[in-house]
Amino acid sequence: MLRRYELTDLQWKQIASYFPTEYACKRERPLKDNRLMLNAMIWIARNGALLA
Repeated sequence: MLRRYELTDLQWKQIASYFPTEYACKRERPLKDNRLMLNAMIWIARNGALLA
């Protein structure tokens, strides 16, 4: 189910190449899903939530 603040598949396809791949940082811990993290940032921006 797509929620109001989440990116559509078309929107994600257009910007996905700007994010690092999962294997870009082999020495560090594995990256989280880029789309999930971007959706979280959009939710914070749209709802005015502040991380203090």
